[in-house]
Amino acid sequence: MKQLMIAGALALGFATPVMAQMAMGPISRTDYLARGKAQFDAGDANHDGAITKDELNAVITSQMGSAPAQNMIDGIFAAMDTDHDGKITAAEAEKLRTNSFDKADANHDGTLTPEEVEAARAAAVAAHQPK
Repeated sequence: MKQLMIAGALALGFATPVMAQMAMGPISRTDYLARGKAQFDAGDANHDGAITKDELNAVITSQMGSAPAQNMIDGIFAAMDTDHDGKITAAEAEKLRTNSFDKADANHDGTLTPEEVEAARAAAVAAHQPK
């Protein structure tokens, strides 16, 4: 289930901008957050400043190429809707993006290198493996 939440974060642009940038090299915190916001805005189909379960489903379906299981959507949504108001707001998404960047920026220089991104990804996967 935790890997599903990682997939949801990727789907809403929390790490996707970094993954795309990695082919070109490091990415600054400013660029990372701006690209994440653009991804969020693209997923906000009705442009109301929030992502609904239906919009989340559409984003993940688009990225996966097929519709995810409802329990996947429910789990991701519950983890991301931190105030439990039935929507993922731009502020909730930005906070997650900011925290993700700061955690991955191992040397705290305001830039993520491909190595830092890979280390953060590997740590997240390892942390969510059954023991």
